[in-house]
Amino acid sequence: MRDARAGQVLDPAPPSDVRWIAFKKATIPSLTRDGRRWGNELSSGLPDPYAKLLVNKGPLLETTVQRATLQPTWPDAPAGNFRLRQEDRFRVEIWDARVINDHPIGIRDIGRLDSADISSGVLDLETESGVRVQVAIEPAHARVGYGFFYELRTYDVYVTRVFEESPASRAGIRPGDQILFIGEKLARDMTEGEIRTAFNASRPEGVKLTIKRANGARVDLVLKEGAVYPLFREIGTFR
Repeated sequence: MRDARAGQVLDPAPPSDVRWIAFKKATIPSLTRDGRRWGNELSSGLPDPYAKLLVNKGPLLETTVQRATLQPTWPDAPAGNFRLRQEDRFRVEIWDARVINDHPIGIRDIGRLDSADISSGVLDLETESGVRVQVAIEPAHARVGYGFFYELRTYDVYVTRVFEESPASRAGIRPGDQILFIGEKLARDMTEGEIRTAFNASRPEGVKLTIKRANGARVDLVLKEGAVYPLFREIGTFR
């Protein structure tokens, strides 16, 4: 896979149920609403904030800790593509990392995301304590390629991983499939370099493959490069 070019038309377009999510920033008031200062008992009073995004009460994203600030941006925080369901319910929590026990700074139950939340590309939220938080929720970010991994086992070529949102998956390729032919060539007669070149070469017409399923069935198909939308659980952070 390779990065999509700026302005490149993606084929297919991002799936409607997959969104790229990341914490953008937060603004923490200098005092709590009851007049107390934030922060560690051993610090100058500024908090060491980090953020959590939960879905259906389970963790989805958690940022790194940013030290001694009321304006965290968490530039190194995880981010990526997530598959969302209409019934999912979301919650944002901002925490202060403390020496002994971390302390919650602000909480906001979002509930279900509506179409306005999604179309705007960003959630601009205020917690019950006055903390303002921005969460990016954009159309899925893409790479371009076939979207699968393979390995050589002695002389044979086997598919080991397939991204869910990829040309390989849409063509019906599955982990465990054996690649018998690449074009007109028997795969087991090709060198590792020849196989790599066959998949790396630009082929607008696609590459013809013959694959063998685990049950012995043989399938002929043409695999064309296209948009790949790797999910966070498949590759982790993806920007």
